[in-house]
Amino acid sequence: MINLQNKTFIFFAVVFLGLSAFFIYDLWNYMNVREKKSIEIGTESLLKVQNEIEEILDEVIAEGDQIKKIVEGQRLTKKEVIALAEKSSRDLFYLQAVAIAYEPYAFDSLTTRFAPFYDKRQGRVIQLEDRYDYTVDTASSNIWYHGPLQSRAPEWSDPFFGTAAKVLVADYGLPFYLKGSSKPSGVISLVMDLKKLGAKMDSLAIGTTGTAMIFSESGHVVAHPISEYILDVSLQSIAQELGLENMVDVMLLTKEGYLDYSRYLGKKAYAFYAEIPHVQWKTLIVFNSADLLGNADLLHNKLVKICHGLSALFFMVVLFLIGKKANTKRKLWSVSVYASLIIVSNIMVMWYLNLNFNYSQGTEKEVFIDNRTSLASFINSENLRVSKLGLQKFIPVSTGIFVEEFEFRDAYNVTIRGQVWQKWPKHLARFYEAGIRFPQEALGALTIINKISEKEDKNFVTHTWTVKVMLKMPFDYSKYPFDVRDVKIEIMYPDVDSGVLLVPDVDGYSDILPYSSPGINKDIFLNDSKLLSTQFSFNLVNFQDRFGNKKFTGLNQFPIMKYSINLKRRLLNVMVMNIIPIIVVASMIFLIFYSITKDKDDKSGVSMMGAVQSSAGFFFVLLVAHIDLRRRLSTPSLTYIETFYLTMYVFMALLAINVVAFTKSKSQSRFLHYEDNLIVKVCYWPVLLFTWMLITLLIFYN
Repeated sequence: MINLQNKTFIFFAVVFLGLSAFFIYDLWNYMNVREKKSIEIGTESLLKVQNEIEEILDEVIAEGDQIKKIVEGQRLTKKEVIALAEKSSRDLFYLQAVAIAYEPYAFDSLTTRFAPFYDKRQGRVIQLEDRYDYTVDTASSNIWYHGPLQSRAPEWSDPFFGTAAKVLVADYGLPFYLKGSSKPSGVISLVMDLKKLGAKMDSLAIGTTGTAMIFSESGHVVAHPISEYILDVSLQSIAQELGLENMVDVMLLTKEGYLDYSRYLGKKAYAFYAEIPHVQWKTLIVFNSADLLGNADLLHNKLVKICHGLSALFFMVVLFLIGKKANTKRKLWSVSVYASLIIVSNIMVMWYLNLNFNYSQGTEKEVFIDNRTSLASFINSENLRVSKLGLQKFIPVSTGIFVEEFEFRDAYNVTIRGQVWQKWPKHLARFYEAGIRFPQEALGALTIINKISEKEDKNFVTHTWTVKVMLKMPFDYSKYPFDVRDVKIEIMYPDVDSGVLLVPDVDGYSDILPYSSPGINKDIFLNDSKLLSTQFSFNLVNFQDRFGNKKFTGLNQFPIMKYSINLKRRLLNVMVMNIIPIIVVASMIFLIFYSITKDKDDKSGVSMMGAVQSSAGFFFVLLVAHIDLRRRLSTPSLTYIETFYLTMYVFMALLAINVVAFTKSKSQSRFLHYEDNLIVKVCYWPVLLFTWMLITLLIFYN
């Protein structure tokens, strides 16, 4: 027959089993919903881009059909043909030019070839027949003409550099038939400016890391934020840059879909692609998963809940099994030991999650740069933002940094020594001089910036400086020693009103992915930290707040380049200097407290004054260690590790009071005198550890 006590244990075990099952289901549902939501966001973004691009292409196709209808419907004079090409080119923003090219003697019996080409950028008509013979089908540059002519159907070309338009273009060509002709009389070619198309796509991509592009079925890049990629870089190379090199064939062979994969440092990413109707092109959008899913804080909270639920369930099972033992004293000590071990395991889980998954998340306004594509996307989006405000676009200037050495001078000041270089455009040298500024420079510190070289190139001059500067960093020590201590170096151009935007010199590094740690001497010795990675980013700063000047009329959010050194704190020093002394003192106090007895025949116990004096001695030991910690950190806020000291102070005071009450009390209090203060003794470790667990939970998962 199960007694009432065991029934109670079984009841709570069932309750905690249900809670654990609910928490596990909640995590499973959260992961599925999170995944589903991310796919929905990515698909919606892809559909948005698809619709916009399809609308642009449909306008081009409709314009081509309209030109064809006019050309085929009546005999036009040369002036009318030229006027038609000019009007069509000007009517559509994304068209760079329009050509109406006739077959030999198709225009009239006296005209060998006639192909007016109106270039909107140059604002003039170019007669292609005077430049070259576009009817020669062996010339690769004439594919725009012979492709539609031979297929006798409209078609889009792969991207190429237009010799007449002198820009990167793609042609939509369609043959036309004059009255009485059974074979094509010529080709109407509508030339699309791919740079404009790429800028449009980039403005449509959502999120801080979203990158959009178009590629053809042959693997050629049609539109990309970096226009140079269209001719010089293949889809395979871009996919390798984005971490998609193993999935190129899938994207080329399938009509549409999405791919989830891992990028650097195990970070997940999503790629969404789909075919554009009526065109042999596909749209591709790539996102970092954090851009769609947000950070992992909520996920960690759910994992901690599961851990707590399973721990409570296990504890109820332990209580049920221990309840079968006859010795009450042994039961209480068993409960104390198991409860302490369970609580310690929960603390260790929370430490593990924060130690391994809480680094370099960045701020809400921080945009990370890991390749040329993401850099070009960011610059384009910022230029689009300032253009809408009626301000001048930013002038990007490639700037690089190499950190040779750095050290923490105190809790908030870091000294950096290294080199900074800047590729200053020659056309900009007429108005501004090359220069750098560190806005985090500490007051009163000696900053040394010496120019060591100037190397002239075709389009820019590379200026190189040696730098030694002390920077003040806003480190947050509230979670010390499980805090994030990333050194984020801000570099900007001294004159904010110039419009000069310093950007990472992507070409100056072999790789700027964080795991390759670009721009730092990897042999730097750090006694209490481990180098994880380095990375570039931009932080949008409100200069009205930064300058403290309400009359400042510039951008409210100005992008500043950041170079981040991501560090992981080594726990050995903290363990030796702080955690181990606290554990040792807590253990010694417990042993002294455990040995107190009223049994006059027991000579091994400790007297009341001995216990109080020992507590006072241990208090000063911890106080000295605590003062040393405050001296090293000098932080205005209370740190996580300090709460361990504070709880020990409180426990030492309470135990001293308990010892005095136990030894001086004449009444036979059941709480104090049961088995020589056994209840308080068995509660010591569980209550102390539970207090630490509760503090950990509140600080890390509030």
